[in-house]
Amino acid sequence: MALDVAVPVVDPYGSVFRLLRSVELPFSLFRVEDPSDVEADAPFAILSSYGKADAGAVDELAGRVPTVVYAVQVRASDPAPLMRALAYVSDRMPAGLIRDVIMTALSRTANASAAA
Repeated sequence: MALDVAVPVVDPYGSVFRLLRSVELPFSLFRVEDPSDVEADAPFAILSSYGKADAGAVDELAGRVPTVVYAVQVRASDPAPLMRALAYVSDRMPAGLIRDVIMTALSRTANASAAA
């Protein structure tokens, strides 16, 4: 079932956006190159992270909208960053798990909006 929501993907290189398209999420995605391009009324945003996540970039975006970090090219020895992100996924995870984590994030933001 397709959902009537569009989620921005902050991805200057486009690789995370392409990976997300293969996950077959039930909502629209659109790519932006800079976190400042994400509107404050977005349901949530997906922030690409190439290598080690930039805590400052996550904090800045997560301070405006709920944020899921999608990390690629992360070394197995690097711990998942415990930042203000709503969720964290990586290219090392199976597509089904990535979809489940992102859908859980979407339902949390919908529940938080309904409670407000």
